[in-house]
Amino acid sequence: FLTRVRGPGAQDAPLRVFPRPRGQATRVVVTEYELPQQLLALHDAALDGQGNVWFTSHKTRYVGKMDPRTGIFTEYTLPLTPGAMPGTHHQVVDSHGIVWISENWAHQLNRLDPKTGEVKQVRIASQTPINAPSFGNFTLDAEGNVWDGRAGRIVKMDPNTGEVLKQWPLQANSTYDNTISYDGRYWGGSGPANWGNTVEMLEIETGKILNLNSGAHMMTAKRGGFDPFGNTWWGGADGALIELNAKAGRIEEHWPPIAPHPYTDFYEAMPDKNGEIWAGVLHGRQLLRYTPKTDHWVAYQMPEPYSYDRRTVIDTSTKPATVWYVDYNNDLVRIQPLD
Repeated sequence: FLTRVRGPGAQDAPLRVFPRPRGQATRVVVTEYELPQQLLALHDAALDGQGNVWFTSHKTRYVGKMDPRTGIFTEYTLPLTPGAMPGTHHQVVDSHGIVWISENWAHQLNRLDPKTGEVKQVRIASQTPINAPSFGNFTLDAEGNVWDGRAGRIVKMDPNTGEVLKQWPLQANSTYDNTISYDGRYWGGSGPANWGNTVEMLEIETGKILNLNSGAHMMTAKRGGFDPFGNTWWGGADGALIELNAKAGRIEEHWPPIAPHPYTDFYEAMPDKNGEIWAGVLHGRQLLRYTPKTDHWVAYQMPEPYSYDRRTVIDTSTKPATVWYVDYNNDLVRIQPLD
């Protein structure tokens, strides 16, 4: 095999060269921030009320924040759980500035008070063994309740005790991501973590559930959120952005003008308050900006040959919006479009 592919008579495989960025795709400033520690395996980003950017580490007990005004990093250390690997997954900063952080290996919810550094931990009951991923992509509603989709059900939990307050059935065994609509009326869930064809939406007050699937086509909706119009958007492992069009009651896939799957795919697609969708190309080097109203795509090239973006956070207080994500390879990345 080696002599065939690298021997004297071997020929390189054909290469497809894509055009260089032009027009709007060149009007952007991208800034990378190196973290104080290496090998953190960064997972998620979040913004707090002071504009600090928070990060989680998938393989260590450290979480932290960066002040973009000064570039100063502050780290916090979570208590270890006997017998469980360290590592955090998702985080949400509530309206009081408290940071809620999931540990998917230890199946715990952490409550971190940044003012004091105090950490309180709550065990989340699970049938999954410790060190196998379980409690990960939760969300919070306006009252501070925790929402998750697993073990064939949607659950609403008390964050201080882990007690299940209410539950609804799922069509799939689990949802990889969970999100609450802007008006708090709807819960949205993506497909299972590895592969699948489902997306779901729950009207919380009535309990009415919209279950949709893409049939034999495994679109594999991963992570995302609600847009201002009540639709959910998800990054598709098949290379598309996936929309659950709530008004039409159907799944719509939006295919970007980049290299096709399997060379590119998405871990997430995040809508902003203006209705635009942002998504890092998981096995490419672009961050995409999509305007559904006009079907307009912009592909911003990142400085590195990858954009391992698992969670995008968008600051719409700036004009245009400023986008942040933490790259799994240990960078905190800021994208500032100029128009």
